[in-house]
Amino acid sequence: MNNQDSACKRVGVTVLGSGSKGNATLVHCGNDAIMVDAGFTLKETGRRIKSIGLDGLEIHGILVTHEHEDHIKGVRLCSEQYGAPIYATRKCADVLRYRDEKIRQMVTFAPGGSFQIGSFTICPFTIPHDANDPVAFVIYCNNVKIAVATDIGYVSSVVEYELHSCDTLVIESNHDLNMLAASSRPWSLKQRIMGRHGHLSNDASQQLLEKIVDEHTKHVILAHLSNECNKLELAEQGAHDMLDSIGRKDVSLDVALQDAPLSTVWS
Repeated sequence: MNNQDSACKRVGVTVLGSGSKGNATLVHCGNDAIMVDAGFTLKETGRRIKSIGLDGLEIHGILVTHEHEDHIKGVRLCSEQYGAPIYATRKCADVLRYRDEKIRQMVTFAPGGSFQIGSFTICPFTIPHDANDPVAFVIYCNNVKIAVATDIGYVSSVVEYELHSCDTLVIESNHDLNMLAASSRPWSLKQRIMGRHGHLSNDASQQLLEKIVDEHTKHVILAHLSNECNKLELAEQGAHDMLDSIGRKDVSLDVALQDAPLSTVWS
């Protein structure tokens, strides 16, 4: 697709699924697409893409945020099936190759820089999480700014800065603090989740949104909700209340599901 054709196309964000059992998101424009994480099997990824009518997309790259299984379960087979190179930080790439020596198409990048995949400009940035050089992504296409940012232990200055002025935000809202505290999970796991290299609570997610939602923001998608320690209604209502409090009822709000893809959000 040439630049003139691309300029006529809207940019779509389709969360194929998000949670502790698998994560994958498509960013697409016309027939061109990139995938952020490939945490489902190839069969399940294909089934979800087909179920929402996007099986005609050409996936040109798979961006990996970090090496935890719920983000890379299907990465090699998806890469081979779609002819899409895997993009990862050097440390993450080393772990992926160690785990699966059959991986072939691998491109490494450094956080803080940028690179191009077709009409998409990719800007990875460092996030605090218990993984090997984990990143989130800001993606530009047709003057649209999209962020996919989950698995964040706390909101660093880098995270806050990078997430400003996005048209579409896919942002973590992992757990409700009271539900986590009351859960049967071991104390060590609770400490990890609440720690500076764990996950954002609903409260922390809402505090972040209050800082970064601005006149550019059109869509917010809450992602990576815990099945055991969160409820869709809690995360959604809290975010709605926060948006109301800053006078932004016009911002569309969705909650990504673990078991099914969301409808595409367009900018």
